[in-house]
Amino acid sequence: MFTNASTAMRKRLLLAAVVCLAFLLASYGARYGLQLLGLVPHDLSDLNYCLYLACSWLGIPMLTLAAWYGPGRVLRELGWQAPVGTGLLMGLGCTLPMLLGYAVLFPLTTTAGPVLFSGLLRGAFWAGLSEETLFRGFLFGQLYRRVKLPWLLVVLVESGIFATGHLYQSHDLASAVGVLAVTFGGGVWFGWLYKSWQNLWVPIFLHMFMNGWWMLFEVDNSAVGSVGANVFRVLTIVLSVVLTRWHLRRRARLAEPTAGATWAVA
Repeated sequence: MFTNASTAMRKRLLLAAVVCLAFLLASYGARYGLQLLGLVPHDLSDLNYCLYLACSWLGIPMLTLAAWYGPGRVLRELGWQAPVGTGLLMGLGCTLPMLLGYAVLFPLTTTAGPVLFSGLLRGAFWAGLSEETLFRGFLFGQLYRRVKLPWLLVVLVESGIFATGHLYQSHDLASAVGVLAVTFGGGVWFGWLYKSWQNLWVPIFLHMFMNGWWMLFEVDNSAVGSVGANVFRVLTIVLSVVLTRWHLRRRARLAEPTAGATWAVA
């Protein structure tokens, strides 16, 4: 016979396996499936690209959570049930240094309107929504909150996978190291924001606006950027950390029951 503790442990291990398999299927399986058909995701039309991400990076996690917890808990488990306005204000407010700084230092992009729209749709909107949902809301959220793995372990592994997925932006060893460092640090930061705010919309909108301002001006073609560009990116991160620390102190004073490693409402 299994004790209650061993049964709970077996259930958490099974959940970890299911989450990891679903993550691999969403992030790699769908892409390789398209390649078998002779298609490359980035070569798809905007509509088909949106459908691809909606079905794979969003749909597979949602179906997995619906099967495990029931349809009624999907949005809560992904962190989508939290206030959208909070995330929007954090995203727009914290990235104002980037918008204002880039407006002074760099010219507006010369990319044509339809091409710019396509780039913002894919590189800002869908990058923020799909990547944060899959990596932070699903993979990080389930392994940390439900499987109860150590926060540092989960965020480092998740951020490492997240960083390697951006290596396509590099063209040599030096740029690859830079891309890995920047995106790995970004993954840790986004994971900390999600944990601290218990609201996935905070990293989603920060991700969207940071990518959007980067693309709206002639800043850089990769995630690394120049010293001038990174000064304002660092200011954005510092501002988000200051506001998050204030939020945590305020929540501690109010003694909200959802604080802690296994928050009930994400």
